[in-house]
Amino acid sequence: MIYTFLLLFIIIVSLIFLEEYLGDYNKYAYWGLCIFLILFCAFRTIGVDPDSENYETIFKSNSNNPKLLVEASFMFLSEIIRNFTDDVHYLFLFYAILGITIKFYALRQLSPWFFLPLVIYIGNYYVLHDFIQIRAAIASGMLLLAIKPLSEGNKKRAVVYFLIANVFHYSSFAFYPILFFSNNLSKIWKYILIGITPIGVVMFLLHYDFISALPIPYIQDKIEMYKALTERGIFEELTLKNLFIWIQYVIILYSLYFYDTILEKCPALPLLLKITAYSMVCFFALSSISVVAARLHELLGIVELALFPCICYTIRPQYYGKIAVCVIGAIEFFYTLFVWELLDFAME
Repeated sequence: MIYTFLLLFIIIVSLIFLEEYLGDYNKYAYWGLCIFLILFCAFRTIGVDPDSENYETIFKSNSNNPKLLVEASFMFLSEIIRNFTDDVHYLFLFYAILGITIKFYALRQLSPWFFLPLVIYIGNYYVLHDFIQIRAAIASGMLLLAIKPLSEGNKKRAVVYFLIANVFHYSSFAFYPILFFSNNLSKIWKYILIGITPIGVVMFLLHYDFISALPIPYIQDKIEMYKALTERGIFEELTLKNLFIWIQYVIILYSLYFYDTILEKCPALPLLLKITAYSMVCFFALSSISVVAARLHELLGIVELALFPCICYTIRPQYYGKIAVCVIGAIEFFYTLFVWELLDFAME
């Protein structure tokens, strides 16, 4: 499997530099990749990722009360699929079709490039969400899908997407504050974006916790469970050595420096920057509950698939801009698979 990932990364990088020569063939290669990624994800070896064995156990159980484990939609879908087969891979197939297809469709609305966003996707979110956090994969796809209508002021359509996301993963309730983000950037907002990390580091060091005050029964139950597990050492504590946080911050600062140039080509830029900052705030402000902080940061951070490639608008020749994005993708790919070892290739 490791060789498949490496080959996929090489193919995507190659397509990035061949895109302008392929013409109409780009869309066939793009959707062909989508289909392959769906099948590769759905029919992976059980146990190669941290969650698939737990999903299989829940899928095969007859219990309708998986308290604090999964949403009702997961149990409902499991029950339907279990009527036809006891192979959990077909449940994975359903989630992969939805999660991956939605992202591919949304990215065609947000980026003029077919393959440049995929070099960020394959090195991070494909593994993190579509392989591991399969319920969050659909929710994050819905957030990507909501960016275009939100940037155009169509909040009603965005709310529909958010409601669908809620069905598949409760953490997507964190999407609703985004409805208050306008698609313009005032001077105050620019100062906020610049100060987001210095302030965030202070919040992180103080372990200030906002989320515990939420008066939502289910959310409170989840928080208490996560707190108990954190105290028992089940979840690792967050660290400021998280390279992905610093990459986000550098991209924010870079985008602010070239703001007018990027905005001309990417109308949703203010919204993308605000949501990226929001994801960083979740990481810093909720660090006392590490798993909640990490998952919200990752869920909201999906917008980097549309934001990071925008640096190409500022670099001439654009060839070098594509190299820069590929380097970021390679760094995330390396950390995801070889440093953090999110997948256990020994299980193959």
